[in-house]
Amino acid sequence: MTFRATLQGLADRLLDAAMTAERKQARLESGTIALPSGPVAYFHRPGSAAPCGDAVVMLHGAASDKSAWVRLAARLRSPWPLLIPDLPGHGDSPASPDMRFDIAAQAGRLLAFLDALGIRRAHLVGNSMGGAIALRVAAAHPAQVGSLILIASAGAEARPGWLKTRYGGGGGNPMVDVDDAAAYRAMLRIGMEAPPHIPRFLVGALARRYRARRELNARIEREIYGDLDQTPVLDRVLADTLVIWGAEDRVLHVDDAELLRARIRHSSKVVLPGVGHVPMVEAPAQVAPLCQQFLDRQATAAH
Repeated sequence: MTFRATLQGLADRLLDAAMTAERKQARLESGTIALPSGPVAYFHRPGSAAPCGDAVVMLHGAASDKSAWVRLAARLRSPWPLLIPDLPGHGDSPASPDMRFDIAAQAGRLLAFLDALGIRRAHLVGNSMGGAIALRVAAAHPAQVGSLILIASAGAEARPGWLKTRYGGGGGNPMVDVDDAAAYRAMLRIGMEAPPHIPRFLVGALARRYRARRELNARIEREIYGDLDQTPVLDRVLADTLVIWGAEDRVLHVDDAELLRARIRHSSKVVLPGVGHVPMVEAPAQVAPLCQQFLDRQATAAH
């Protein structure tokens, strides 16, 4: 083994240890459940109230994974169990060769996941692609969705975002085309206005893992655009909805927040200054109280 490989192995182990420590600090346990489409890995935490069939379910964006929610989860108290799956094809939930990644397919697998865990009513929290999946499920199965929190959600474009305007005509996508640590840092700067500090040697480990997924991430990106637009079904979303957006989002335009608020009948929005596309990662201390107050109201209304 070369010295370079030894250092890379050490960085990988340190990254795993850091992520495990952060998960444990958030009081999250790891689990896996077998579904017809394949195994789904997830984080979970019990609720403070007696079991009632409700759960808070957090859905990450494309090319992301369940770890995106750990910082927010650490700051939330929920009367209901908390479930944070790796959507199939992401994180530790593997993709099968014939698996589709369009919004409808992921929504169907989410419903199967909830059914397998005995969840009768979900309070869905979705970011980016995860928001589009949440919208799809809420519109098609209103009785199974207690509420929605949409954090920089895809699926309702009022205006093209900076990323689409800059790269939509071709020439690659810096959110997918990550080959090294420099490209990984550039991707973070597009996704977040103020990325959290990550030590240099851990950035290298993260970049290697991201690069290993490059082909799969590109495939996922192609397939989700086929039915990403959820505006035709927004009028069918009946659940109370909180829309949260970063004012400096470069991936999806902040004007999309107002489109969602206007089209979803029981909705409100909050725009966070100085925040980008993944507020739950870069500003969890601002996002957590908004989510906590919203979920507390849902819990009070349920009793």
